[in-house]
Amino acid sequence: MNLFEDYKNVIKKAVENDPTKSNKIYGLSEPMLESNREYLKLLRNELPGRELSREMKLFAKGMGVKETFDHQPLGSHPDFTYLKATDLVEEHWIISGFIDVKKSTKLFNNFTKGTVRLITESIIRASIFAVYLCGGYVHRIQGDGLMVYFGGKNIEKLKAVEDALKSFSMISYFVKNDLKDFFEDNGIQDIHTRAGLDLGHSKQVDWFYSGIGESGEVTTCSLHTSLAPKMQSNAKNSGIVVGHNVTTQLRKDKYFEQRSKEIHDYEDGRKYYQYNFDWERYLVDNNLAVQNDMGVLVLTINTLPDPNRNSRDLYPIASKSKPYFNYD
Repeated sequence: MNLFEDYKNVIKKAVENDPTKSNKIYGLSEPMLESNREYLKLLRNELPGRELSREMKLFAKGMGVKETFDHQPLGSHPDFTYLKATDLVEEHWIISGFIDVKKSTKLFNNFTKGTVRLITESIIRASIFAVYLCGGYVHRIQGDGLMVYFGGKNIEKLKAVEDALKSFSMISYFVKNDLKDFFEDNGIQDIHTRAGLDLGHSKQVDWFYSGIGESGEVTTCSLHTSLAPKMQSNAKNSGIVVGHNVTTQLRKDKYFEQRSKEIHDYEDGRKYYQYNFDWERYLVDNNLAVQNDMGVLVLTINTLPDPNRNSRDLYPIASKSKPYFNYD
């Protein structure tokens, strides 16, 4: 099952039909550009919208979530919309997340801005789908990245942490496994995601309305919301960095590697640490991905092992690809 196949196909078609590829020497004429704009307009309609593809519905069903999503307005977490245009403040825990596609500006060196626009929108839509699939809320779209929240008044904190990690893992998978090789084959090197996630407990988070009139949003004031984008900038290529509060909820050290330098110094003897998160292993352990016979990670759901397959057959694969086994 290729969960993000529809998004990848749109990107592939846009790149393969980009007029820049065959007209670098003579330049692009206005009729040629106009023809491409019309093509991209039609191609955009192939992107999944509110209606999910069959594969998406199967994946959602396998995860035990609804096959349709409520598309909330940006900057409007449903549990706190009552704060809009008021002076009220409410304390409530939340997980803040930032994820972005790095080196994407290189796309402008190879393709028309129309193609780049459709590539960016495809990645954004795929990311929004992964956020909604895992019960998150898109707070803001920032270029080719997202600021999102996970959690609320009707969900357990541990469940929200698990959902946030699953969502960001799937987005990281999409760019690393579905898009990276295709981009490299078309002259675009080193496109990757970086992400940061942190949890602020209730006494650490204020929800309030920031802005004037309609020029504002219901948002959070929290050290941990502010730390999440810093963790994002500290992440390795295709990496996810999380805060200490996230690790204490999950309580599974095998997924977290403490970074040598703290992310925040309270200047009273306490320090707050950040951790690299092993999202590939997490996907496998949660039955959201498997490794195929070539050692390539593939998103799937409810996949059961083949009873006729001998585990010894995996030894040659394991020696090369270091698969992620289910062990505690």
